[in-house]
Amino acid sequence: MKIHEQLVAAIQSTDKYSSDWKSIAEALPKLVRSDGFHYLQASLPDSIRRRLAGAKSIAKVLRAAAKAEGSLISKPSNNARARALLLKTLAHLYHYETAGERKLWILSLPSVLTSHPIEFANETDALVDQVLNATTEAYSDEQKRRIDGAVATALRWVERGMIVAGDPNRPEHKALLKRWFIPSTHADVDGAIAAFMPTLRRGLLKIAIGLKVGDLIILDDPAQRGTGSTWEQSEAYTFTRNDVRAVWVEPGFWGNGNTLTGATNWARIIVHELTHNYCQTADHSYSWQGLLPRESDVFRRVNNARVALQPGFAAVRTLSMGQCQTNADSWAFFCADAVGALTDRDRIAALGNKLYEDTGWTAAQKVERKLVTQ
Repeated sequence: MKIHEQLVAAIQSTDKYSSDWKSIAEALPKLVRSDGFHYLQASLPDSIRRRLAGAKSIAKVLRAAAKAEGSLISKPSNNARARALLLKTLAHLYHYETAGERKLWILSLPSVLTSHPIEFANETDALVDQVLNATTEAYSDEQKRRIDGAVATALRWVERGMIVAGDPNRPEHKALLKRWFIPSTHADVDGAIAAFMPTLRRGLLKIAIGLKVGDLIILDDPAQRGTGSTWEQSEAYTFTRNDVRAVWVEPGFWGNGNTLTGATNWARIIVHELTHNYCQTADHSYSWQGLLPRESDVFRRVNNARVALQPGFAAVRTLSMGQCQTNADSWAFFCADAVGALTDRDRIAALGNKLYEDTGWTAAQKVERKLVTQ
């Protein structure tokens, strides 16, 4: 992340800060590191917020702290402005931890901004002051709590998925693994499961470790605010080539337009994005399109023929074994199913309800017959 690199570069030496901010200045390089934020300095953002509490002008306090006040004769340097904007950024950084089990950072920048604060370092003093004085954050306190809860739930799902993957021969575990990753007509189900288990176990372990050591940062992208772009309208996204582990949570995260809704969907989104980040999964298909593992059978042929005749038909993407084993939503729904978070209706909706639209069967009949949940 170029933004994080700019934050690291803005730290500078302690003599560049006001003497009464010395303790904070000394801790900055321990908190802001090239690979993210370090949990042992989790109290530092709180210390900054306490210093700013009740200030008539946040800009004045931060400029004084960073020796970025300037005068009638000389203006503060870009470096001095960057120091003030670094402190501003950290004032909107929050650390969450549950009994040492998992750690999380949430960066909730002022909602009026369309760039990260640090990107204003070479702008006019008047504009920098507007940035420094901005207060209302992108995430409300309730949304931050919900994100924290979603991450905690996601870790519980992942750990349960690890248990299933660690004992794949147990009948109920085998059924779960086959449901999401192995076509029902595959000639060697046991062999396919055994071959996939090392990848699944290793990937889920990476996610669990990342959540426990505090690698993850949740934020939104100020540059997308108000643009109506695909990025802004999405639930969340991540990038797999960053040194910093981050997930961008956007307004769609709070919507009800997906297969799952509410807290269950929030946890599903987090697991989905973390499989991208830690396991390099792809988006071959989403649950609203269909996640059903199928080989080249009648269902796949009928589906493809219908797409060819009706280009506007919302295709159900029946997945090959290789595709579903590298598909982010398949991993996420497997983890949700492993912990018991899905109903039969959820499973059928995710695996490919559209494949059965022409049967005339009711939703209750589909559940009763468990068409795609065996």
